[in-house]
Amino acid sequence: MSSFESLYHDTEENVREAIRRFSELRTKCEEARRENERLHAELTDTRKRLAETEEKLKLVELTSTIIDREDRTELKRQINDWVREIDNSIRLLNGK
Repeated sequence: MSSFESLYHDTEENVREAIRRFSELRTKCEEARRENERLHAELTDTRKRLAETEEKLKLVELTSTIIDREDRTELKRQINDWVREIDNSIRLLNGK
């Protein structure tokens, strides 16, 4: 009987150890799952902010292009005004 009792105790000890390890692994799995969810949410947020930043960059580039066009238009207008002024000055000098 002593060998049966020894076998029983060994088996019982092995089952307790397996239950303890299972519980430990389940806890680690839950922690990993929560970390995965947190990282997924963080990734989603980062992608959203990246998309918003890309949209802002496009807007800045578009605004810059529009400003450049406006600057060119203004410059052309100013040059035309100077040319008219020069033409008027030449007419006045010629007495017309």
